[in-house]
Order: sequence, then structure tokens, then C-alpha cells
Amino acid sequence: MVQLMLVVTSLLLCLLAPSRASPVSFQQYLEEEEVEEQWKPVYQLSRQWQAWKSEHTRSYISDNEELERHLIWISNMKYIEGHNANENMFGYRLSMNQYGDMTDIEYKTKILTYRKTNTSSGGSGGPKVTPYVPDPHLSLPEALDWRSRGAVSAVKDQGSCGASYAFSTTGSIEGAVALGYGRLVSLSEQNIIDCSVPLGNNGCNGGNMYNSFMYIIDNGGIDTSYAYPYQGSQTGCSFDRYAVGADITGIISIREGSEYHLQTALASAGPISIAVDASTNSFRFYDGGVFDSFRCSSTDVNHAMTLIGYGTYNGKEHWMVKNSWGTSWGVDGYIMMTRNYYNQCGIASDASYPSL
Repeated sequence: MVQLMLVVTSLLLCLLAPSRASPVSFQQYLEEEEVEEQWKPVYQLSRQWQAWKSEHTRSYISDNEELERHLIWISNMKYIEGHNANENMFGYRLSMNQYGDMTDIEYKTKILTYRKTNTSSGGSGGPKVTPYVPDPHLSLPEALDWRSRGAVSAVKDQGSCGASYAFSTTGSIEGAVALGYGRLVSLSEQNIIDCSVPLGNNGCNGGNMYNSFMYIIDNGGIDTSYAYPYQGSQTGCSFDRYAVGADITGIISIREGSEYHLQTALASAGPISIAVDASTNSFRFYDGGVFDSFRCSSTDVNHAMTLIGYGTYNGKEHWMVKNSWGTSWGVDGYIMMTRNYYNQCGIASDASYPSL
């Protein structure tokens, strides 16, 4: 009985004894909150960062990923600001755009996927490819812009799909049809992306205009973009023979490296499919002026566009080129590139256009 009473008494003493853990003081609470606050990401140019994310619908799976992307964005922003501080020297300006949170490697591997082929660059390329021969009696205008003749469709946006080759292909065919038949029809890049794989293209992972032209020739046409709309990713081939918007019969290849041949072909035939080296950050963030860079290659091209004109701006000869990165890039989707300066950026290294 005595033992039982001792056990009960011990239990009561344990229950009634004050806790050994000291209560958290208000000062300690504030210090702990401050430590937690220190671990939250700190963003430079926070308002601009949030506005950029909203404009380009960016979201990230974690604070860590967002901070990493933000640091890349800050690095690119500093490059842009440094360039623009010397805009008068460079002759063109830059601005932040949809590629701001991408590293150089990501930009090059995801967006610059054009693959040049020997066949598409001035070679014979088989019976359907004809080398371009300039007309010696052709009188070249001082300036030219095929938009004024209704031969250029609205600027398109390839998004994250690495298929600039498809947009360059449709651009030159749209121009040929407009000038040949008097009607401007927007053609389907998605048709090329989905269906030209057997000819050597690789969907959103690259290709070239030669393979695309050959697909359209062998296929008997290309659908309109209305009937076969752009998806921004490769899907199953859904070509509809009853929705064809254009057909071509051959390919005209322009002598590699010759800006004179390129100019005469542009003046006589209409918009031209071209490819350039777009790997520099100055090209990526181009926003206006005549692009002029000694850092780009005149032979190693990696991005396809459509050449639609030429002229002079602030005393500088330039080419007018239509890109496929939306109207917020460049000058409403276009870029003026240096003309007659040693084939800068390879603008004449891989040029061709279709014959109807």
C-alpha cells in the first residue's frame, strides 16, 4: 500500500512540475522571423522582373528556379544596358525580350536549330534545283521593300519551337504566289514541321529550306495556315489535299556568299529564303538600327529568315529581313542587317527561293 502511494505521488509531482523548456521571448521570436526572412529570394529590379514575367507568362516550379532564372535575366539586362549606353558607337540598340531568362547555350540549342546543307547552298542539288543566273540588263532600284507590293504576310511567332526553316520557307513561297498570282495567302508552317520529316527535317529540332521545298514539291502542295494552324510543337501529319494554298515546281539556289546575286534575285523574283548566324546576344536582343557585328560568322549559319528588301538608313546600306519571333522583337518583327560588308553574318551563304 505504501509503495502504491509513493508511485502515485511521483506521478503527480511529474505532472505538476514546470516544463524545463524556457518560454520563447518576444526578442527571440523576432530574431527567428528575421532568419526566415533572410532565406527568401531577393530580386534586383523587382518591378521590371515581375512585369517581364507577366508579359511573357513565365512561372517557375520553385523559388530556387526563379532565382536562377532571375540571375540570368539580370546578367542579360546588364549586357543590354551596357550596349545601349554606347548605342551611338554601335549604330543599333537592344531591348529585353522573350529570351531574357535563357542562357547562351539554351538560346543556341533551343532556338538556333537551322541546319545548312551543301545541296541548299549553290550546288546542283538534283534536277529540281537550278542555280540562279543574274540578268545582266537588270536595273536595280536604290531601295526595295516587297511589303509595299503586298508580297509579305504578317509577322509570325515560332515560340519555343526550333523551326525557323519552316517560316522562311513559307515566307518566300507566299511572296512568289502573291507576285505570280496576285493573291497573298498565309501558308502553314505546321504542315512543314509535321510532314517533312521523311525529307530530312526534324520538326521543332531543326531543318532547312531545301528539305522543306522538296517536301512541298513531292507532296503536291502546302496547306494554308487557316486550314492547318500553327501549334508550336510537332504533331502528327494532317495534310489536307483540299486545303492546299500553294504549290511549287522547283528551287532556285543563289551563289553562296554573293550579295550581288542576292540583291538581283531579290529585285527580280521577290522575297528570298535566307539563313544567318544569329548566335550573338546583340542579335538575340536586337531592337532597332542597322545591325552590325564583327562577332557573327559569314559561313556558319544557324537561323532562317525571309529577306524582303534593302535600302539605306542613316547612311548605312542594309538588308530588310523578316524574322519569326513575333512583332515585339526587333522593329515590329523585322531586322535591318548590314549590306555589302563581306557577307556579314552569312546573309548570302544559304539563300534560295521557289519557282512556281
